[in-house]
Amino acid sequence: MKTVIRTMFVVFLFLVGSQIPFQRGIPNLSAATPPLPLIATDQEVREFFDQYVERYNNRDIEAFLLFFSLKAKQNQRIGLPEIRAIYNDLFSRSQSLQLSLEKMKIEIYQNAVEVRTQFMVNQVLKEGGEKKVWRGDARWILAREDKKLQILSIDYEYSVPPTPVRE
Repeated sequence: MKTVIRTMFVVFLFLVGSQIPFQRGIPNLSAATPPLPLIATDQEVREFFDQYVERYNNRDIEAFLLFFSLKAKQNQRIGLPEIRAIYNDLFSRSQSLQLSLEKMKIEIYQNAVEVRTQFMVNQVLKEGGEKKVWRGDARWILAREDKKLQILSIDYEYSVPPTPVRE
C-alpha cells in the first residue's frame, strides 16, 4: 500500500510539476535585451569636427554658428548671443585662423556625446599682421537636435594664453 501511494504521489508530482502555471511567466534569460542605440557613430562625430574646424578656419560666422544649439553655453556661463559676438569679433579681426585638434577622446552615449581634446590656434591679425598662438584643452557636449548633432556646451581653458609669435 505504501508503495502504491508513493508511486501515485511521484506520478502526481511529475504531472503537476510539468504544468506549474507560474513557470510560463519565467523570462527566457538566454535572450539578451538589445542595447539602446547610441546618439551617433564615431565616424559621424569625427566628420562633425572636420566641418567645425573647416568653418572655423574659413571664418564663416553664419556657417560656423549652425553647429551650436540655441541653448548652447560656452564656459558654463554665456549663451548663444554672446558666443556669436565672441566669434564674430575673433573672425573679423583675423586675417587667418588655423585651428587644430589633437588627442581627441570621444565618448558616445544614448543621449549625448562628450569630446575632449587639446587644441591649438594660430592667428594672424588683420591689423599689423601680428601672429598669435593659443593652446589649451577643450570639452564639447553634443546632442541631437533636428536630426543633426549640435553643440550644447563647449568649455575650454588655455594652457598657453594667446601669445605673440616672435620670428
